[in-house]
Amino acid sequence: MRTANEHRQLCTIELIAEGHAERCPGEACAFWDRGCALERVESELGGRREVAELLLDLRRELEAGRTIEIEEARSRFAHLLNEDEAIA
Repeated sequence: MRTANEHRQLCTIELIAEGHAERCPGEACAFWDRGCALERVESELGGRREVAELLLDLRRELEAGRTIEIEEARSRFAHLLNEDEAIA
């Protein structure tokens, strides 16, 4: 008999960021909001691997118990997006 974990799909953000993935952690994931929030923007993330990598890094930091301030996350995103757009 299969467990509920076996029925979960692969993690969207890990697939985009790393090309391979574990099973979706479900409600234990920081990006879970009545389902996978990142799955809903998967098409936009597909072409932005660096954004997916940053989101995965943030999730792993949160899973490790690190507190991340909103401003820190915004700063990291802004830096990444500015680099991507070649803005100095």
